[in-house]
Amino acid sequence: MATRYIARIYFIVLFIISLFVPRILNFMTLNLFLAYIPLELCLLLKLFKPKETKEWPLFIVFALIFILLVPNTFYMVTDLIHLNNFKFNFLVSLNLIEWFAFAYLLAGVFFAIYCMIFIFISLEHFTSNIWLNRCLVLSLMFLNGIGIYVGRFLRFHTVYLITRPLTITHQVFDAIDLKSVIFIMLMVLLQAILILFVKGVRLIK
Repeated sequence: MATRYIARIYFIVLFIISLFVPRILNFMTLNLFLAYIPLELCLLLKLFKPKETKEWPLFIVFALIFILLVPNTFYMVTDLIHLNNFKFNFLVSLNLIEWFAFAYLLAGVFFAIYCMIFIFISLEHFTSNIWLNRCLVLSLMFLNGIGIYVGRFLRFHTVYLITRPLTITHQVFDAIDLKSVIFIMLMVLLQAILILFVKGVRLIK
């Protein structure tokens, strides 16, 4: 089965489940959708690759949309913080609702990681220049780190980059300090580890 179809089926299943989960997990519906969109945009990105000069403006616009939305994919990894809403008191009893939430959140994270791997691998073959492709992946990793920080701690939604770009840019620069830089680098490191693991698995024969 093609990689894209696995992602699509997985997304549909998780999305349907999200419509019936407890209220405390309602955020998963939107987050799953936002995590999935960049994968489809990545598939379309190759179709928009300019072959003539006049095609560059459309490609640039589409690429910017992709760049603005792609941090939403790896952002789902941070949704694990919502597990702190549950007690997980092993010594008292086995609470299946809590473990359902645990399994469902992890399934969402696995989905986001799968989509992120797909995007990284696609970009590694985006052009005929291997070093340019690597620079694209590395740049995307840093943009993901920044996007996750902005979304998780400054609570800015992606749409704000379109409606209030100057305000967001100003507030982001004001908020950047040593702690935020370390957090961003941690997100970059996690993505680098992910790529390293994928490359290691692909070497297995």
